[in-house]
Amino acid sequence: MVGADWKTINVKRGLLDEVDKILRSEEVRKEGITNTSQFVDAAIRELVARLASERLVHMSTHENRVKIIDNKLERIGRIVTVYFKKWKGPWCDYCEERDCIHVQFAWELPEVRRILKRQGLKPP
Repeated sequence: MVGADWKTINVKRGLLDEVDKILRSEEVRKEGITNTSQFVDAAIRELVARLASERLVHMSTHENRVKIIDNKLERIGRIVTVYFKKWKGPWCDYCEERDCIHVQFAWELPEVRRILKRQGLKPP
């Protein structure tokens, strides 16, 4: 039974056959990956992290705001500012939302997380 935190996906049989071969290798076992679900989870996490790191670049942090370059906006990337206010929470000036990819990215930056936690702000 699949729990609320899990989704079922379809994968082509040929690709799963390749995954099965890889799962038999010592290299994958050293990573602690022992089954198909763990392998797919790790592969997806790695791809998401890579794509996000190519898309979003931390520019600066100053007091209650974080400037981020979003390389998928406009031709050479657009500077997006995420504001953090204790009484209002986060706010993205581009998306005009409190919880978007820019807000989430800003919260994942260790430096930003430390500063904001000291100010009493909590991640979304």
